Amino acid sequence: MRTKSIFFLIIITAVMIPGQVFSDSMDNLSDEFSKSYESLKPAPNSSVGADYKLDQVALGALYTNKSLNLIYKQNQEMADKYNILIKKYDRIINQNKEIIRLLSIIAKQENIDSY
Repeated sequence: MRTKSIFFLIIITAVMIPGQVFSDSMDNLSDEFSKSYESLKPAPNSSVGADYKLDQVALGALYTNKSLNLIYKQNQEMADKYNILIKKYDRIINQNKEIIRLLSIIAKQENIDSY
């Protein structure tokens, strides 16, 4: 069980590193998970030794789901921002094409006037 918890914490850490832009939410989620996970540990010599492992697995699944949901929302926000940038770049490209067209007309006029 200890290896599973370490593995899960490594996954949470790996997810948090690329998402530094949105780190507050993931940090809060990770802290909340750690506190909840630690609170499920039974007292020494307790008779619920097997039950707490199931509770921790269920808690891990819950927080995995929350983490994936958070990542999905963050990706949606980034995709929306990228779409805005794409529209702006398209506008700049169209403006550059128009500038090239106008400069070509001016260049042709200068060639005609110079003869």
